[in-house]
Amino acid sequence: MVTTTVECRKCGAPTAGTTYCHNCTTMTMNNLHSLAVGLPELRLIAARKASVTARQHGGGNRSVAPIPLNMAAFQLQSDIITFAGMLGQALTLHYNSHMPAESLLTAASKRTPALLQRRDAPSIISVARHYEHRLAMQLTPPEDRRMIGVCPVCERDLWCTDSEIAGQWVACTCGQALKVRDVQEQHLLTCALADGINSRGTAAGISKLLKVNGIDVKRWTISQWKKRGLLAAVGTQDGKPVYRVWDVWRLMNR
Repeated sequence: MVTTTVECRKCGAPTAGTTYCHNCTTMTMNNLHSLAVGLPELRLIAARKASVTARQHGGGNRSVAPIPLNMAAFQLQSDIITFAGMLGQALTLHYNSHMPAESLLTAASKRTPALLQRRDAPSIISVARHYEHRLAMQLTPPEDRRMIGVCPVCERDLWCTDSEIAGQWVACTCGQALKVRDVQEQHLLTCALADGINSRGTAAGISKLLKVNGIDVKRWTISQWKKRGLLAAVGTQDGKPVYRVWDVWRLMNR
């Protein structure tokens, strides 16, 4: 009896007649499982927000969604949830919009062999690995680096040292030389759109938000801009002025 040897579409290793070898199948299964296990903690990081602000509306105050202190975690959370929904639909699970992404990812990890029979299996493998790496960086970030945004070419997260940020240029592993300010602006705009372009906070809250993402602006500076008439408050919180994040960024780069 002749045994047909098939090469793994991912790594080229011989398989027992399957499209992907045992190692690549296991790697994808583990990546999906890691996303399911790590997503709850990522949710906590993304939800670690500035105090809820309020603005005058008619005769009283109306709550305004607070801004996330870690925009990268917020965006990654959204990406993983979207990916989980796509996997749920691909596996024809009993999917609905209210089903937790963690449940979808767990189910997908258990059905990895079925996923890898699909035509889009290479994309599933690549995306799962990409998100797992980004998740690991968020849960255990490098001590000397800050995430400034995403490479527009290869879509890798860009983690930079303070000296790289000060130098205003960073080299991505794909070979692209990128201007730090351009990356920061696109990242800030993407997250602001995802969370509502009117995301806002106090001078202290916005200063802390931007610092996490490699953008340094002092609370005192924001307050001075208001005194000089360059920045308008859009509400108050506990008697303190509240500003739009995007307005602050535009002033920094005028």
